[in-house]
Amino acid sequence: MVAWCLLVSIAGCAGSPPASSAPTPDSASGTPPQQYHATELRPGDCVEPLPETFTVTVVPCDVPHSAEFATTYVLPEGPYPGAEMTRLMEVGCLPRMRIEDSKRDEMGLWGLWPAQEDWPRTRTVYCLAAPLDGRKITGRVVK
Repeated sequence: MVAWCLLVSIAGCAGSPPASSAPTPDSASGTPPQQYHATELRPGDCVEPLPETFTVTVVPCDVPHSAEFATTYVLPEGPYPGAEMTRLMEVGCLPRMRIEDSKRDEMGLWGLWPAQEDWPRTRTVYCLAAPLDGRKITGRVVK
């Protein structure tokens, strides 16, 4: 089980993901996108649609996509953070995300974090850069 949150700014979180379309095949090769577990992501992997579970669909960055994987953050040990999860995700992810300077003001944070029933066995947050306006991006935004 996983929880998610799109931060529209450093201070606020939207309640649900924006509508997204189904993944599209690679326009150059006609091959379908590849699905991976979030643990297999590498910085710069482009994702479509925004994931709501730890299964993510990686697409070529030269086709429109919803987010780009930036980094991970391991939450501190202790009781499940609950209502503090959003703040911990911001504090842990945002300083580690290496976003291109020219894109920094346009990007927000999409995070995948463990559900309470997976705690404390799983404490990793997966940090993705996503456009604040919910539009698709083409090309890379992570350095």
